[in-house]
Order: sequence, then C-alpha cells, then structure tokens
Amino acid sequence: MTTPSFDRAATSPIELGGHPDSVAQRWPTPGPRDGDLDAIAAVCPTSVDAGDVAEHSRDWWPLAMSWSLRNEIPARAWAVCRPRSTDEISRLLALCNERSIPVTVSGGRSGVCGAAVPLAGGIVLDTAALQGLGEIDEISGIVEVLAGTYGPDLENAARARGLTIGHFPQSFDISTVGGWIAARGAGQYSTRYGKI
Repeated sequence: MTTPSFDRAATSPIELGGHPDSVAQRWPTPGPRDGDLDAIAAVCPTSVDAGDVAEHSRDWWPLAMSWSLRNEIPARAWAVCRPRSTDEISRLLALCNERSIPVTVSGGRSGVCGAAVPLAGGIVLDTAALQGLGEIDEISGIVEVLAGTYGPDLENAARARGLTIGHFPQSFDISTVGGWIAARGAGQYSTRYGKI
C-alpha cells in the first residue's frame, strides 16, 4: 500500500445487558472439534475472549439489539480471526475448507438484517485489520482499497486527490468497503453515481 492505512474499529450497536462471560445465545451452534482452534490460531491472530466473540457474533439487526438488553446474542462463533494480509486470508480459508469450519465474514457489522450472525458457529473472519489504500489513479478514477477500510477514510483520501467515491449509504460512517461490495450496496447518491 502506498497511501494511508487506518485504524478504525467497528461501532457496537448497543451494550450487552450483562457480563460477557454470561452472554447467552438464542440459537445453539456446534462447538469446535479437537485441534480446530489451535490450527486456526496458527494461521492468524485469533481471539477466543468471551466478550470479543460475543461482540463479533452480532450486528445492528433490531431484533438482536433487543436481545442484547437481556444479555443474549443470536448465535455464537468459536473465535474471532483477524488476518492481516490476503495470504493469511487464503491460508485461513483453505484450513476452514479442509476442516469444514464455518466462516462468517465481518467488517463494520453495520448491517441491520443479521448477516454478521455466525448461524453455524465456526469463526468470524474480521476484516478490520485490512484497512488502507493503495494506488489512486486520478485520471481513470480507480482507487485500490482494502476491504476493512471505513467509508469516511476512503472518501477523505479520495477528496484529497479531487475525487469522490460517490457512495453514501445510511451506514456510511460505520460501514466498510468490503461490506458495501458484499451487499451490493446503494446509497443516497446512487441515482447519480450508481451502486458500489
């Protein structure tokens, strides 16, 4: 990457109603098999901290937010994986495929439909460590950007070069480029600039 990298974290939808160690899940998920967590942790930074896992097992889905007040989440992942490169992502996904470990990709977790909920357990692949910009071609308007980059950071970098991304979804401040593309997002200016 030749231009700025960033260090922004996801915005939590609402506080959990109790201690992270006592968070209940509405829908049970199968647990890991022997050796799964050790194999995963050998590939990239991995957290099994109860609070971290509970936080990454939810998004802004309104129904799940009401459950949060009762210290409940929809479903629980086994671990949160934070790959720092595309190589680590590739190795992590190969391992998960080989061992039949479910994967739920997570960025800003700004969705309101429960898409960040790990319904099958497994891991949450957190893209937040993958923030930053590469080359910006001002002539063609092409910007290289990593999936975990948040909207304001991308737009500010583009504007510094006389460009705009033109993509302003309602979740702009708390959503990532990877989420925009995965969800084929639109925004307030989509009639002018098109969808992401």
